[in-house]
Amino acid sequence: MTTHLLRFDPDAARAALWFEAERLAPRSGEDDGYAWHALLTAAFGKALAPKPFRVLARRGRPPQLLAYSAVAADELKAAAADFADPKVIAALALDGLASKAMPAFVAGRRLGVSVRLRPVVRTDRDGDRNKTRELDAFVAACAAAPDAPPERSQVYLDWARARLIDAGAKVELLRLDGFEGCAVLRRSGPSGQGGQGARPLLAIPGHAVTIAGTICIVDAERFAAAIARGLGRHRAFGYGMMLLSPPEG
Repeated sequence: MTTHLLRFDPDAARAALWFEAERLAPRSGEDDGYAWHALLTAAFGKALAPKPFRVLARRGRPPQLLAYSAVAADELKAAAADFADPKVIAALALDGLASKAMPAFVAGRRLGVSVRLRPVVRTDRDGDRNKTRELDAFVAACAAAPDAPPERSQVYLDWARARLIDAGAKVELLRLDGFEGCAVLRRSGPSGQGGQGARPLLAIPGHAVTIAGTICIVDAERFAAAIARGLGRHRAFGYGMMLLSPPEG
């Protein structure tokens, strides 16, 4: 299966108006990933809405939204033209949507990588997955070693390193490139008679970290799958997209 890199240049003002109209605008301390997820879903439907994605803020310029998808730009534009609300099309500035097919990956290739992550661990109370809770990885590490609290940045780097290794890569260099406390928004509980929109939004506290470094592909098949799927949790809400570049050094 071919994975495509998508680039949107959304109209930030129109997107903000849509978020407000749909009661999805984030408040202070909240992440905007759910709002972008909802906008992408409104444009393309659940089946075609691209994920993982990442919104890149650029000082003095409009934001970019990058995403991976099994579907190229022309097919996405056609789907939106048939079914999407005109204001959604305008907010995403879909006339300018562009895509390219990602290359075939081979073992031994070195790459630079940058990825925004939600470093969390999940625990099941009494083995019941219906009672699962999500903890910040640093909070969990402190609870496991109360007499010798670990260093926060090292916990997050170790967490990210483990995910990259699981993705079929060897980590040569890794650094913390960004860190912020923010709540991620999610819909709570099962859908009621009013559908998804009837479910309240819950703000889940935690941290967003951006890591960057150099990796070497060990398992090309696993790595290609991880590119398409993303790393970690909340991949549909602006986390886990591996952006690739030439290796450092």
